[in-house]
Amino acid sequence: MRVVEQWPSLADQVRLAHELFGPDGPRKVGRWVDEQACLVGDSDFARTFSDHIRLPGIQPLDYAHRHIRTASGNLLGGIRFYARNTARPFVDVLAHSFDDLDALTGCVRAEWSNFNVGFLRLRTKPHLLADRPGVILDNSIHLARCHDMAPADDRVALDRFDTIERALRLVADRYAHVAETNPVLSNNLSPAPPEDLHRWHEHDQVWAIRGAGHIVGALAVAPGAIGWVTGQEIMEEVVSVAYTGQRYATSAQCAWAHRWAADAADLLIGTVDRHNHASRAAAVRAGRPRVLDDIFVALDSSTPGAPVT
Repeated sequence: MRVVEQWPSLADQVRLAHELFGPDGPRKVGRWVDEQACLVGDSDFARTFSDHIRLPGIQPLDYAHRHIRTASGNLLGGIRFYARNTARPFVDVLAHSFDDLDALTGCVRAEWSNFNVGFLRLRTKPHLLADRPGVILDNSIHLARCHDMAPADDRVALDRFDTIERALRLVADRYAHVAETNPVLSNNLSPAPPEDLHRWHEHDQVWAIRGAGHIVGALAVAPGAIGWVTGQEIMEEVVSVAYTGQRYATSAQCAWAHRWAADAADLLIGTVDRHNHASRAAAVRAGRPRVLDDIFVALDSSTPGAPVT
């Protein structure tokens, strides 16, 4: 396949794409890579950063994607800022052909030196580089066909909120509690913007999770994409503090998949932060296995921590 020949780092993703989407799967990966390549030197894309960020020594086009060609390998990638924080820069390596990870990190360190980046990010199959020093998980990606998920257990019902304000309060309260009790996780998370929740509510894509006679949380699911992986994406999911630890998130995902999904063959997709152990467990219990990892790789073995810490 041409995409794997050009970008060997995508081989595992191409195999997964074929499992998920059949013969069109590899083509989906190829189209996605082509879309990313079109952003190389793209001034309009660069302005999505430069219109809002002012960094010394950085020119607007420095924010565009780059296609780097070297004797050791080629790469396609671009600068990113974790949680939109300019103090947490990293380079997203979308595809590469390096055989030597040290050569890749050296290339990234030199090419984006003006950003003073300490890490690059790769998308790999789960646990691929887990034992390598300087590698830290960012997000795990979980998915399953709705009809393949665990059966609905009838512990919850999903209802439409009468007004979006109740959902907004649930989301705000839950994130405020996370900020108080788990600042490390809170540093990586941000609630869905109110305007998005309003839009999802208007399109019947936000549900009240009702259990034990009470509204115990909120779930928002809408069409989305994680790279080339398309499906119905969990955009927001919160369970009120008083009801955590009772597996309501798992029950809500299964209830949605089996009773609300318009197409039972559609994928229910989502990402889980490395610190969010409860959400990762909920996804796995619901029958949505971990299929890909986004990982950070330190550009210098002496670099402490990672952008996610």
